[in-house]
Amino acid sequence: MLCDLCEANFAKLAKTPNLSNVSPKYYKFVDVFSKTKAEVLAPHYPYDLQINLEEGTQPLVSFIYFLLASKQEVLKTFIEKKLNTSFI
Repeated sequence: MLCDLCEANFAKLAKTPNLSNVSPKYYKFVDVFSKTKAEVLAPHYPYDLQINLEEGTQPLVSFIYFLLASKQEVLKTFIEKKLNTSFI
């Protein structure tokens, strides 16, 4: 039996993408650019890896390189969205 999240992910994958703006010669590659597939997490396995932090430490919170303020805001929004959907 699949977990509720897995079932929801499989339901998303079952939707047929709109190919009206895609040339037929690219149909075989359409799954590579599928927004629906991009929004679905890969299944979990017993051998999934994790990063163990040292006890009492916190990960650094800073940008690793300079970005314009407008791009920092876009990045922050993207990261928050992915955190809220449990992608990261």
